[in-house]
Amino acid sequence: MEIPTEYLYPVQAAMEQWEDGRVLGAVDLENLLLFVVYGHKVLSQFGTHLDGWVFRQKMDQWLLTVKAHEGDTPLVVFITSDTTTGCVVRFWDLFENDRLKWVKDRYPWI
Repeated sequence: MEIPTEYLYPVQAAMEQWEDGRVLGAVDLENLLLFVVYGHKVLSQFGTHLDGWVFRQKMDQWLLTVKAHEGDTPLVVFITSDTTTGCVVRFWDLFENDRLKWVKDRYPWI
């Protein structure tokens, strides 16, 4: 799936103003902005409506749980990485390569 360019333009404009890469690299910041600010709009273009997300830490790994729905069907996807930012980067990588595996959520949010 391809992220619509109408959501990439504002992210790219914000990135042009960003100069400090000491804490967070440009690619990571771009992925975070896209996820937090435009994630719901990007997913809705493909019929998936974002309900929210949660990060959990277990030992030295992070788990990103993203909950959404298609029609009346609740969906969930789980992404793991060493950092929260890594989870978000991996989410978009899987999304763009059509490898994001949504499963029916057995414990949907009300």
